[in-house]
Amino acid sequence: MDKIVNRKQQIKLFLFEFFSFLIVFTILGTIIFVFYQRNTYTSIDNTLSRRATMAANSTNMMGPPDFQTITVYYNSKGKIVNSQNLSNMSSSVSKVKVGKSQLNKIYNIKVGSVTMRGVYLKVNSQLMVNRSGKTLPTSQQPKYALVLKNITPEIQSIDRFKNLLLASFIVFGLIVFIISYIISRINMKPVLKAWQQQEEFVDSAAHEIRTPLTIIQNKLEGLMTKPNDTIKNQVGAIIMSLSEIRRLNGLTSDMLTLARANSNVITLEKAPVDFSSFINEILEPYTDLIASEDKNLVKSIHVDRPVLLDAKRVHQLIVILLDNAIKYTPKGATITVNSNIEARNLKIQICDTGIGISDKNKKSVFERFYREEKSGNKQTGGNGLGLSIAEWIVRAHKGKIKVTDNPGGGTIFTVLLPVTK
Repeated sequence: MDKIVNRKQQIKLFLFEFFSFLIVFTILGTIIFVFYQRNTYTSIDNTLSRRATMAANSTNMMGPPDFQTITVYYNSKGKIVNSQNLSNMSSSVSKVKVGKSQLNKIYNIKVGSVTMRGVYLKVNSQLMVNRSGKTLPTSQQPKYALVLKNITPEIQSIDRFKNLLLASFIVFGLIVFIISYIISRINMKPVLKAWQQQEEFVDSAAHEIRTPLTIIQNKLEGLMTKPNDTIKNQVGAIIMSLSEIRRLNGLTSDMLTLARANSNVITLEKAPVDFSSFINEILEPYTDLIASEDKNLVKSIHVDRPVLLDAKRVHQLIVILLDNAIKYTPKGATITVNSNIEARNLKIQICDTGIGISDKNKKSVFERFYREEKSGNKQTGGNGLGLSIAEWIVRAHKGKIKVTDNPGGGTIFTVLLPVTK
C-alpha cells in the first residue's frame, strides 16, 4: 500500500514538473515567435507606408525606381491604368480584387504562388502626367493606388523559424521528460525518507505509549480484584503505576518538544551566561548520584568569559548527555565533563568509559526512538527521544554535535556552539 501511495506521489510530482517546464517553454517560444513575426511585418509595413505616401502624392505614375515594391494605379472605374509599367506582373495583379472597404488598410494578398503585402489608398494628386510631361486623359487619371511588396521570402523565413521552434519544442519536451523524471526521483527521496521516519515515529510512539498504559491498566485491574485490601499491601502496584505515569509524562513532554521544534514554534531566549558557574550548578546534584552508583565524575571546565546562549535549553542538553552517560556505564566507570573555548566555539565534551556505540549505529543515535539497546529496557534505554532533542538544541544554536569512540573504551559526545561577541 505504501509503495502504491509513494508511486502516485512520484507520478504527481513528475507530471507537475514536466508540464511546468513545458508551459514555461511554450510561453517563451510563443513570445519569441510573436516578437520575430511582428518585427518582420513592422519592417515590411514601414516600407509600404513610405512607398504609399509617395504614390499618393506623386504626379507621375512612373515615380522613382523601387525594386522592393510595385505600385498599381486604378481609375475611378477600378481599372488598372499603368499596366504597361507592371511588365510580367500585369496579368497576376489584374486578378487582385480591391474595394473601398480596404482603403488605407495593410493586408496580405495571394497572387498565384507569391504572397504579397499591400496597402490600398486614394491618390491625392488631381492631375497626373505621362513620361513626356503631358496631362493624362480623364479615363487614365488614377484615383486609387495599390502598393504591393513581395513578402514570400519573409513568409518562408517565418515558417522556417516556426518549424525550428516546433522541432526545438519536441527535443526540449524529450529532455524535459528525462530531467523531470530524474528530478522527481531525487526530490522524492527526502519525502520518502520523511514519510518513513514519520511512520517509524508513529509506530515507535504508539509502542512506547502502549507499554506503560498496559502496565497501568493491569495494575489497576489487579487492584479492582482486591477491593478489601489495604494500600500498604498494594503499595508495589501503586508505585509501579506512578512510575509508568511519570514515564508517560516524560515521553509526551519530549514528543511535544520535538513537534514544536519541527514547526519552529520554539524560539531561543539567548542571554550572557557565566558558563563555568552555570555548568558547575548543573553537575553538582549529579556528583552524589554518580558516586552512589560507584562511578567517578571528573570535571575540567576552562571557560573564563560569559557566553551567549539559551540557558534553559543548554541545561537540558547537558542533562540529556549526562543521563545518557550514566545509564550506559557500569560500576567503576568514569564520566568526564570537559569544556573550553576553542576556535571561537564553546566546546563541551561528555566522555564515558561505558559500553560504547558501534560504528554502524553512530549515524542513527540522533534519530527519534533510537536505542543502542534494542530491548528497550526502561532502566537504561529511556524513550529514545533524548538525543534527538539534544541535536535540535545544538542545531538551534547553529552548532554541531558528534559522537566518537573513547580511546579507553566508551563514548565521547562533542558539542560545538558558536561564541557570539
